[in-house]
Amino acid sequence: MKLLKAIGFIKRGKNRKEIFMNLDKPMMPSELVVKIYKSNSNTYFNLVSRALSELRDKKLVEVVNPEDRTGRIYKRTKEGEKVAKELKSNRLS
Repeated sequence: MKLLKAIGFIKRGKNRKEIFMNLDKPMMPSELVVKIYKSNSNTYFNLVSRALSELRDKKLVEVVNPEDRTGRIYKRTKEGEKVAKELKSNRLS
């Protein structure tokens, strides 16, 4: 996936961007919910899960433990790290 296409994909979704940028280390969806929304609501959990699924489809995040059905841990891929670095540098300029 081209870098600019990936950046555009992430920027098009407000929640997707927030979730992607907060995935700065391997985390479970429930940890992201608490980190971003300061709550443990099912509504927010569904938002995070959907965004992670979309990011996974685009190969920007991956599941560290795919054999587990619950307690999955997500992290950015190498491509995802490049995109995050670019987004951070654009945010600062």
